[in-house]
Amino acid sequence: MLSNDLTLKDADGTDSVFRLVSQDTTGTRRLDIASTLALPSVLQIKHSTSGKGAALVDRHLIQLNKTLAATLGSVALNANLTLAVPRDVAVTPEAIHDIISNILDLLTDGTYTGTSTTTTLDAILRGES
Repeated sequence: MLSNDLTLKDADGTDSVFRLVSQDTTGTRRLDIASTLALPSVLQIKHSTSGKGAALVDRHLIQLNKTLAATLGSVALNANLTLAVPRDVAVTPEAIHDIISNILDLLTDGTYTGTSTTTTLDAILRGES
């Protein structure tokens, strides 16, 4: 299980702490402790399975929603990452780590070094939140 508080780096290197506020059989919901009720920042991790028999696919959704003050009220900024992992021997942990590393490398202009030793990604792929 992931820890109740997840400390994540913002783009400028400062820490954002997301505290566990709810949990059920499909996942968790965490709030940034520096956000407010009027302008919340919410991290959700959810898990599901679809398909039948040999076509089973585990899906893991990581979603971050941040509400920002706008000139007329507020606006929502959202990011989602869905990992769809077929339950097949051809899908190895290395293959999963490679596609995640490729996406992160793309999003960080080639400065990302990889996820081959991350325990967080492994925990999420096991259905932990």
